[in-house]
Amino acid sequence: MRSDRLLLEDMRDAIKTIRRYTPAQRSVLDTDLPVQSLPLRYIQIIGEAAWRLSDAFKVGHPQIPWRRIAAMRHVLVHDYFRVDLDQVWNVATVHIPALEPQVDAIVASLPADLAPGTQVEGGGVANG
Repeated sequence: MRSDRLLLEDMRDAIKTIRRYTPAQRSVLDTDLPVQSLPLRYIQIIGEAAWRLSDAFKVGHPQIPWRRIAAMRHVLVHDYFRVDLDQVWNVATVHIPALEPQVDAIVASLPADLAPGTQVEGGGVANG
């Protein structure tokens, strides 16, 4: 099972990919299927990672709309026929840029995960 930190790193990486590759012009998203597929896929990754975060972690960071993020992923995966490109564009160009500094700050505040088998303070071994 991935740790909360690794899931947040997955989110952070997906956010950066969306920010880098989402076109500046909405018309490109509307007319280029491969370009359209990229934000859809990475929004799914963000939603899946948000869904898998521990409940304790999500409760500890209520400033982020974890349920809404996961719900978007569920629509993209399970109700793909209802995907609204206006909503995808809005997520990619408004919500993702707003989420980026929040996720970056949380990741920066967390201790690094230990690799499995690493000796930890007190003589134990990390299970990873």
